[in-house]
Amino acid sequence: MALEKIEYGSEREIVIDGRFRFLDLAGLFAIAAAPALVLLLLIPLPLVPPVLSIVSFVLACGLALFALYTGASRQAPGVTIWDVAYTFTFIWVIAGIISNPMHLLDWFDKLSMVP
Repeated sequence: MALEKIEYGSEREIVIDGRFRFLDLAGLFAIAAAPALVLLLLIPLPLVPPVLSIVSFVLACGLALFALYTGASRQAPGVTIWDVAYTFTFIWVIAGIISNPMHLLDWFDKLSMVP
């Protein structure tokens, strides 16, 4: 990036076209919905909210650590990695609120009784 600034100088500008802003939001929605759809296919329905909460927590922490490590800008135009981490944090909180941990504990209890 430093070489690019030296090569092109400071007069180079980045122009963002506002017409395609909805594609950023649609992509963010698709990224956020993908883990929920995969979990719906793989595990029983009562376990989806608690497992989605755990998966979203792990993804939010991982993405935030990656964004922090790479030094990603929070003020960059469009959807940034920070926005994706914020979305998974929101999903984590909402899935944790609507989930009933008793379903998960009952499943572990049934799993332990299987010979």
